[in-house]
This record gives sequence, C-alpha cells and structure tokens, in this order.
Amino acid sequence: MGLKPATNPDVEATSIELSIDGKTVTAKDGVSLYDVISMTGKIIPAMCYHYTFDPFGSCGMCLVMQEGKKAPVRSCTAKAAAGMVIRTEGEDLFLARKKAVEKHLSVHPLDCPVCDADGHCELQDMAFQHGVTNLANAKQKFIPEDTRSPVLDFNMNRCIACAECINVCKDVLMIDALQFMKKGGFNQVVPKGDLPLNCEFCGDCLAVCPVGAITNKFSKYLYKPWQMKKTTTTCNYCGDGCQMYLETKDEEVVRVTSPLSWKNKWGDRSDTAKGHGGLCVRGRFGFESLDSQSRLVNPLVRESGRLVEKPWLEAMNGLVDRFVAIKEKYGPDAIAGLVTARCTNEELYLFQKLMRTAFGTNQLDSSARYGHMNFVLASKHAIGLGRASNDWEDLTKAKAIIVIGSNITETNPLTAVRIKEAVRVYRAQVVTFDSAITNMSKLASHPLLIKPGTEGAVIDGLVKAAIDLDVVDEAAVGQHPQAFAALKKAVASLSMEQLTAQTGLSSEVFGEIARLFAESPRSIILCAEGIVRRTNGYQNVLKLMDLAWITGKLGRPGCGVSTVTEEPNEQGAVDMGAASEFLPGQGRYGDPEVRDRF
Repeated sequence: MGLKPATNPDVEATSIELSIDGKTVTAKDGVSLYDVISMTGKIIPAMCYHYTFDPFGSCGMCLVMQEGKKAPVRSCTAKAAAGMVIRTEGEDLFLARKKAVEKHLSVHPLDCPVCDADGHCELQDMAFQHGVTNLANAKQKFIPEDTRSPVLDFNMNRCIACAECINVCKDVLMIDALQFMKKGGFNQVVPKGDLPLNCEFCGDCLAVCPVGAITNKFSKYLYKPWQMKKTTTTCNYCGDGCQMYLETKDEEVVRVTSPLSWKNKWGDRSDTAKGHGGLCVRGRFGFESLDSQSRLVNPLVRESGRLVEKPWLEAMNGLVDRFVAIKEKYGPDAIAGLVTARCTNEELYLFQKLMRTAFGTNQLDSSARYGHMNFVLASKHAIGLGRASNDWEDLTKAKAIIVIGSNITETNPLTAVRIKEAVRVYRAQVVTFDSAITNMSKLASHPLLIKPGTEGAVIDGLVKAAIDLDVVDEAAVGQHPQAFAALKKAVASLSMEQLTAQTGLSSEVFGEIARLFAESPRSIILCAEGIVRRTNGYQNVLKLMDLAWITGKLGRPGCGVSTVTEEPNEQGAVDMGAASEFLPGQGRYGDPEVRDRF
C-alpha cells in the first residue's frame, strides 16, 4: 500500500530522513519507498503500482539502487527507512528497466493499431522511452477473448500480469471477483475460483489496466483516445457527486472515464477525502441515455388533446402568456412549481427566483421533499445545522459506523467504498440494520436483520439501551439537563420486550450496539431513504440525533449523524431555497429580516 495511514487516524506516523539522489528527504515511517521518491517530483516507471492498493511488485520497472545492496531494489514493495541512501537514475537502472520492458513485450501481441489502448498504453510508452527494438525471442499467446461480461471484454493475450485489476477489486472495492490462474503456461485473470463472475461491473479494473487487456464493450474499436474530447463533469445518478470525464466525438458521448487511471497512480493514501477516483456501473456505463433517440429535444404542447412538437421560442412565449393569464385571473398562488434535485445550484437558484420574483408565489418545492428535507429540518432543529455533519474523510476514518435504512452499496456505491476503506485500513466496526441481506451486511462486523419497517423501533431500542446501561456522556447531557430528563422519562415508558418483539432483535444486541457506538472514539450514524422517506422520517432523524447526543457524538470531530441522498443535489435544492420553508442560504422564509435581505 502506498502511504498507508496508521491504524489510529489520530496518531501521527514517525518522521524519518533518507537520501534520494543526494538530497535529504523527510518522510513518514512505513511509507512505500516509491511514494517517497514520487513526492520529490521524480517519476520512475511502475506498471503494476497504484497508490490506492497494496504494491504487487511484478513489473520490475520501479528499480532503484540502495547503498549497501548489490542488486537493484523494487521501490514499490520496499519500505522507506531512516538513513537509506537511494539512487534512482543511471545507465545500469535504465538497462535493467529496458530489460523488464523487453520481457513483457516478448509475450505481448503487436496489435497496437487495432487495440483500444493504443495511445493510452503504459507498456507502449515504456517501450518508446527505453528504445526497445529487440523482440527476437517473442512468444505468441493464443488465448480466446472472454466476452461474457455485459460491459467488459477480457483479452488475456495482452495481459502483463500486473494484477492492478485484481488488487483494485480486492483491496479497494472489497469485492474480490478476480484472481490469477495459470492456463496454457501463462498467468491469466479469471473470475475468483474460476466460477461465474461475482462482479458489480463498476469498471474500475478497466480504469487501472495499463494495457488493452480489459476493454469497454460500448466504445470498442470506435475511436482512438487522441480523437476524443474530454470534458470534466459530475455524475448525476446519486448523491455521491463523483467526478467523471465525458469523452466525446462529434458531440456524441463515446465513453465515460474517471480520475482513477494508471496515469494517475501517484498520490497520498492518507488523503481519504478525495476517495479513489472510481465510478460505479451507472456512472461509467449508464451514459447511453444521453444520446437516446427517445429523448425529447423540443417542447411538446397539447393541442386538441394531442401533444404537438413546437419550436422553443414559440412554446416559451405561449407558456408565458398562460402564466400571466392565470396570475391575473386567480392570483399568484394559483401557480406552483416543482424542480428536480438533479439540477445544478445555479439552476435551482434561478428556479426559486422565477417562482418568487416573476410569479410572486412561494408555492415551490423540489424532489428533496421526498426524504432529505426530513433530515435537514430535524438536523436544523437539533443542532442548528441543516446538512450532514460529516464528510467522506470522517466516514473513512471512523471506528464505528451504524448504517440504517440504506442498501448503500446499491444506492450510493462510492460512499460504500469509504466505509470499506474504514474497515480495511482503520478496522472499523460496521453495524447494518436491514430487513434483507445486502453486500454491505456481508462485510459488516454486526450484520443485523430486522423486521421490515421497524427502523424507528430499532432507534428507540438503542436509545433505551444506552440510557439503561448508563453509557451516556455526562458532559454532553449535562449541558441540557431538562432535555435529558424528558428523554429519560419518555424512554422509561418503552417496553424492551415490545421493542424486541417488534424488531426481531434481542435486548442483548441492543445493549451491545449501544455500548459499541458510545465507547468508540469516532462514531458515525449513516441513514438514508429507509429512515427519512417514511411518514415518521423527521421523528426518526431526531431520535438518531438523541442517540448521538447522549453518547457524546454530536459536535465531536469525526463523529455525528449523516445521510446519503438518491439524487445528486438534494442538499443544493435546500441551500438554494427551492423549498417553501427556506430562502437561499437556508434563511427562514417566514423571517421578515431574512426576507428583507432578498
């Protein structure tokens, strides 16, 4: 692993000094030597390395000379140590790396003109940089292409056995769908256990492949990388907000890529806020709807009971005339507006301004109303903060995570990757409350099955258990003694027997989870549609706030109550005032002082 953080995120790693090419460099103890070298600005070749997962050391390209050793050292698997003297340049190292390139090319097909990776191939780049021309002992592979995946094709004739696809799947995504298997005298990437592929089809293996061994079915053989224009944008499938690149030719989307790439292999592993730069199956492969023939490109206006296509200007002028007539006849409140939270902040702001300024009505809302608004209102009531109290970095460094009301690997896959990171790097304890077995529950330390629709009772049970077991934070509850007394009185009226019968969980389980959450130094509750979209969603979020409050997890760094959203900009809809309660900036619409500012 690159810059692997300590098991405790609050503990700084020891600093050491070493010499690289005659210059003294300060680094963290336990860091990959390759990363220390890259931090100095020197980029040495490495076809099997990526900072997001454990080094594999198979390509033989990252060679350096270490004082006191006769043979070159593979810098990716070597750990930096105090007093090291390292040399990264020299004819001996150049020739050793050239020999490694020749070894890879000796069993690699020379089909660059028809390969999708042509122009975006690390092996091709290395061959040019090292002047490789001698392929006298080349051997040909004859491995049939595997086209069984609905989105990817696997051509093992081109594989250089770097294991990047295997490692990103195993170490980062924790799916572990791929493995090496020796067939026909060569290592080949096959489904784990040589069984049917257990895959989420996210395409991260495609992203990190340094050659053309894994190709995109949707863009195969269409264009070369240099023929396409790359535009940076944000995925709008869910609330994770992943950065993505639309690669287009003649204004048509050919494929979608992301920051995760073999060209982006250098980074600080301890910087978890940015994530690993990957995408899910929807983000990477769900782009064909953009150019679908069934998409509306012009407005449809109803005439004589039929929808008729009209030019934009004609349709908009007709719409304005109708709105003016309705407003004059029935008043401004006869007009209402509903906007999707898939819009940008700018569009949402303009929408509320159109409704309030042009039409003179506050009858407006957004799709955030269908759940996220419950979280915003409850959070604002409880702590004065109308949004989630944690970011991705907090989630990644948490030691205890409760996931309730969410099949998060399906709805918000990249948030799920952050939870997996917390499990793998910081050994987080993950508790899932769900009425079905999910991919996240398979990874959880406490996968708890509950009866459908009983999430509210589960929260009641956790709050009651925390109070009954006296795992409350005295400093936290001492700041609001009257509120805590009222909560204790309300909880005392609850029957644990009824809660266990209602939820299907035992009182011992409630106690264990309440204690785990209270005693962990970094605890986070993550809720979603299963909580906020219910009729009692507002009350459920307040109960989660109560649980975090009495255990001292509100207002503490790395702790809190957060949510994930189905649409990408539900928080933006609230912040921009696309709700009847709020003006832009979450100022209360009913507050005269706030309204005067606008």
